[in-house]
Amino acid sequence: MDRVTRTGISFEPKLLKLFDRFIREKGYTNRSEAINDIIRERLFHRRHEQAIGTIKVTYDQRIGHYGKNVSNLQHDYHCQIISSMHTYLDHHTCLELIVVKGKADRVNKLLEKIKKTEGVKKAELDLEKQKNFRV
Repeated sequence: MDRVTRTGISFEPKLLKLFDRFIREKGYTNRSEAINDIIRERLFHRRHEQAIGTIKVTYDQRIGHYGKNVSNLQHDYHCQIISSMHTYLDHHTCLELIVVKGKADRVNKLLEKIKKTEGVKKAELDLEKQKNFRV
C-alpha cells in the first residue's frame, strides 16, 4: 500500500448526514475510502470531460498584436474552436467571443494563453454544465 497522509476535514452537519448515507448506499467501509474515490473520479473527469462554451475577451487593440497572436492561437486550437465573433466596443476596445468545444483541459489551456496575450484586459470562460454534448 502506498504511504498515506492523514488530514482533517470539516463538514456541515446536514452534509455529513447525507455523506454517511451515501457511504452506506455505495458499500464503502469508511469515509476515507469514499473521499479518495470521489476525489480521484473528479480529478480524472475534470481532465477528460468534454466542454462546450464561450471565451469572452476584451482587449485594447493599440497594445501588442492581439489579432495576429490570437489568430495564431485559433489555428493551433482549431479543433476546440467552433466559431468566433469580433466587435468594436469603442475606438480602442474590442470584444471577441470564441465558441469552444472539446476536452476541458485543452479549452482551459487556450484560455490561459489568451489571458497572457499583450493587450488583453479580461478573458473569461463560460462553460455549459451539461455532460451530454457530443463533441
